[in-house]
Amino acid sequence: MYLVNFLSLQTASQLFLSSARYRTGQDLVGSKNGSNLVFTVPDGDKFTHNLPFLTIQVYWNGQRLKLIDDYTINESQGPGSGYDTVILEVAPRPADKLWVDYVSLDAPE
Repeated sequence: MYLVNFLSLQTASQLFLSSARYRTGQDLVGSKNGSNLVFTVPDGDKFTHNLPFLTIQVYWNGQRLKLIDDYTINESQGPGSGYDTVILEVAPRPADKLWVDYVSLDAPE
């Protein structure tokens, strides 16, 4: 009984997100020079990381990458500061296109 109630509350909190918090097709910030692996989301934004549903989705030239296999995420200012960094396994070249979809921690003002 308690597990069902907990899952229902968790599901409800994930379903009722303000549409203003959704970011789609955002370009990652960082040098695409064939050696840089570290990129951040734009404008100092932070994104949710609440597996399995709410985490950042990274796309490279139209291909969706897999978390852990192709990239990892990090909180650049330490634990509890909010996720804002994507670390790729392979460095993109200048002509490569990188973008992300994510749910921001805060709605825009």
